[in-house]
Amino acid sequence: MTRIARCLSAPYHHAIVAGLALATIGISRALAQDEEAVDPKNPAIGAEVLRLPGLQDLGRRSSGAQVEVLLALRFNHPDQLQQLVWEQSDRDSPNYHQYLTSDQFSERFGPTLEQLNRVTSELQQAGFQLTKTSSNRLLVHATASSATVESYFKTEIHSVRQDSNDDRYMNVKPALLPDALIPLVKAVHIDNLVVAKVGVRPDSITGPIQGPDNGFTPVALANCYNFPVQHGKDGKGHTAAIIIDSDILDSDLNAFFAYFPINRTGTITRESVDGGIIGSPSNGTDFRETALDTETIGGLAPGADIIIYVIPRLTDVAINDAANQIISDKKAEVVNMSFGGGENQDPTFESILMQGNAKGITFVASSGDNGSSSGDGNGVEWPAVEPRVLALGGTVLSQSSGEYVRDQAWKGSGGGVSAIFTVPAYQKGVSGKASKTNRNLPDLAFPSQLADIYAGGNWLAFGGTSWSSPIYVALQLEVNQVQGSRFGWVNRSVYSLFKSSGYKFFYDVTEGSNGNYNAAKGYDNVTGIGSPRGEAFANHL
Repeated sequence: MTRIARCLSAPYHHAIVAGLALATIGISRALAQDEEAVDPKNPAIGAEVLRLPGLQDLGRRSSGAQVEVLLALRFNHPDQLQQLVWEQSDRDSPNYHQYLTSDQFSERFGPTLEQLNRVTSELQQAGFQLTKTSSNRLLVHATASSATVESYFKTEIHSVRQDSNDDRYMNVKPALLPDALIPLVKAVHIDNLVVAKVGVRPDSITGPIQGPDNGFTPVALANCYNFPVQHGKDGKGHTAAIIIDSDILDSDLNAFFAYFPINRTGTITRESVDGGIIGSPSNGTDFRETALDTETIGGLAPGADIIIYVIPRLTDVAINDAANQIISDKKAEVVNMSFGGGENQDPTFESILMQGNAKGITFVASSGDNGSSSGDGNGVEWPAVEPRVLALGGTVLSQSSGEYVRDQAWKGSGGGVSAIFTVPAYQKGVSGKASKTNRNLPDLAFPSQLADIYAGGNWLAFGGTSWSSPIYVALQLEVNQVQGSRFGWVNRSVYSLFKSSGYKFFYDVTEGSNGNYNAAKGYDNVTGIGSPRGEAFANHL
């Protein structure tokens, strides 16, 4: 049965080409080199000259001014060390995952006490004062006058200004190791420059509350629901998957993120399933759905990676193939499905859900955009109705006197009672359900009216529960980051938290109707439990 992606789009009022480039901060990192034997034919360079922007050379440092230096000693038996590290990741090796304790490493590969003493003795004889030696004998800290450091390492030290009036200095010529240290020391550091700054990845996203078409932005959602991104958890290291039947242009995504602005550090990649077209929009206006999903997840969880699994059409086979590839790839931990159709039972899909949950993968879907008439007229749609899928209904986000209003249900929020699935155990004991015997929808709700997206080179207002689903996906990525774990079948955890704590970690939605059902205190078949209180929800789920 063909599924049709739902989208509730208002005609866009005007076209705006956001001619803004994403601001990026490039950080150069030297690749770590394997330990190597000393080659006497090569110069013994202990420290190169750092190349950093914004430095102002103030001239040669006073000869009597103190300079701190750090020396890193070499490992012993470097070839054996490299071999061991290789074998520790080789399943056929007896050393597979046989990691060393600190004592074992020091004994086999670390600098010996005799080698450390030779280095410290050389420094002391040259006029250095030792200040600290690391417990593993790898690092030695020392100080000396600028004149002594320049003479010993054959370099030149200058005072520099770097973004402030703090006392900064650096070697402006390569520092050379004395012959006695060449076999013992791998590197020396003769500067106190700031090479990184706090704030490359901001603790919160900032920008306008509403976009060009007066739709709410990721910033509004993050502030309104206190998402973990506003507390330093932006989804970094976690991955979402989107199943959809159209790609979206990078130029559209870049324009969206640049406008607000959102500093994206996560990646956005694509996978073609069953011949899905990558690189250009397909299937009419379905690329708008892809834009909504990707821009919402990417905007609310700017550190997270996103993989768009593009299928040719929203057929059972293609959806199953995409879901199965996701659980086989096991890269994504949360899957967004902003599409739906008439209720049905698909054993193949259920097997995929079961295996995915066992691997820690969470599936999220929109509940429908036609209220209690969604699906076949009973207010439920597939795949949201599946008990192993978290179903997201819709609310209306607004502001009054500068305060967010979160208690209004969206009239199009799909919600009702399944004709196929019995009530899952996690819904038992919850009052307010329309049915005590069958699966009730939705589970949770987030805003469905209205979002601003950028698609096809234009700004437009867009909404529906197709928006609430990716909002939750972004939150789940941040939940996983906060908890340091995947959650898999999250439904049980959500309902358990609600049963034990009530609305301590949720916002109740008490106003509005989707036709046959009214929003009310507690669970209802319009908005489910309600909306999570982002940061608190993430910490206590």
